[in-house]
Amino acid sequence: MSTTSADGKTFEVEVSMPPSTSDMIAQMKFEKILSEPSEIVEVRYSLPFGLDVAPKEGLAVCTKDGTGGEKVGDVLRYTSQWTMGLPRGDGIVTTAASFSGGVQWQCSLFDVMRAGRWDEVVGALTSNVESRTDEVVLLFERPIKSD
Repeated sequence: MSTTSADGKTFEVEVSMPPSTSDMIAQMKFEKILSEPSEIVEVRYSLPFGLDVAPKEGLAVCTKDGTGGEKVGDVLRYTSQWTMGLPRGDGIVTTAASFSGGVQWQCSLFDVMRAGRWDEVVGALTSNVESRTDEVVLLFERPIKSD
């Protein structure tokens, strides 16, 4: 799922954005945070979902293996998040809606490492509700175990 750059310090990933019927793809490049070799693991849950993560030393760390594939010790890096915003696009309809103040729910990927407070992470996670989407997307950084 993830491609590590030649310098071994960044990840490059493509993520299909929620809801599952969307054709939007996010192309992302971000720095790794773990000092040991690691990979990005994408986890998707249908709503409603459960997740066991807790703040630990400035990171959102998985505390219990989940049915979606997350493992104890994985670090939550990104979660899908829904916020109100002006319509996106470059067509006449989106331009008109922007001028008329037409706001709508939009999905983005929330960078957990940039959160100032834990309640911002919780807010991003809980913005994924059935009235807006049918799934949540989570990106975890996982240490690669050497044999």
